[in-house]
Amino acid sequence: MMDNDAAASADAATDAALALDRLQISEEVASVDAVVEEESPASPSTPLALSEDYKPDTSAPIILCDAFYGFPTQKRPRNERVRAVSRQLTNFLQWRSETSEKNSNNYHSHVHVLGFTEDVESVKTRVDELGAQTKASSEEIVFHPGIGIHQFLDQQKDASSSTQESSEEVVYLSPDADYTLSTTCRPPRVVIIGMLIDRRITEDRSRRRAEESLNIRAAKLPLDELGVQDLSSCEPLNVDTVMELIQRWWWNCDKLEQRSQQINNGSGNSEDSNTEKYSRLYKKCFFEAAALALKSHRDRHPNRTVHKTN
Repeated sequence: MMDNDAAASADAATDAALALDRLQISEEVASVDAVVEEESPASPSTPLALSEDYKPDTSAPIILCDAFYGFPTQKRPRNERVRAVSRQLTNFLQWRSETSEKNSNNYHSHVHVLGFTEDVESVKTRVDELGAQTKASSEEIVFHPGIGIHQFLDQQKDASSSTQESSEEVVYLSPDADYTLSTTCRPPRVVIIGMLIDRRITEDRSRRRAEESLNIRAAKLPLDELGVQDLSSCEPLNVDTVMELIQRWWWNCDKLEQRSQQINNGSGNSEDSNTEKYSRLYKKCFFEAAALALKSHRDRHPNRTVHKTN
């Protein structure tokens, strides 16, 4: 019989296989580790604390949580919304904390919550309470009460050392978007996720918020490429699932790029000559990230794996 450490190691080793089996994705397509044999050390970013003196780190990827959809004003519905949003954020933080314990080389994206002042402050208070019960720490989230989306993005641009920041580096995720993120390259550096946690789905809400209210490009996740029955790119995934998927996707792309750089520096081959190869490897980065994020969702909600079927 295995001891606890050996059992935990065995469970971790089979996570990907279980995810691929459940999602009907072949291991040949989804395993990034099978292609990227070694991992170069990456410096973990220091968690950001809430501070008026906050200065943006313009090199780290950002998950921007948009809570400007507004919370109910009546006490009971409002408390339910605060608890629901806080639980989704805490689920992500707890997963990331547990994953980082297994692999200290994974750096953390920066997570920011923006919204109306009272709403953001209520969510922060609840996340603090949940954090005391779990491994989640609200210090890994920067809460910005009353700070608008474009105000935040302008602050990022002002702090950037580059003279021009491409709009391609900012995307608002929406299952109703016309545009789909590519699997043949890394995802944008700034990903905005709407804090839409409702019992009933209102279609097209996040797309209209992005493109009509904010004039920001909306995009959906390329879930169609997974080839999973009853799961399409139009599926409105849970907030914690989307956050985990994006974080894993960034991690996988970094691992691939670090390893590829080592190989290219040693071989002298140009990247242009390997365009097709790298496109295929980038796809693996997304496939594995999606498989494992969806497995986490199924572990949390075994009887509710999808919200919408075509």
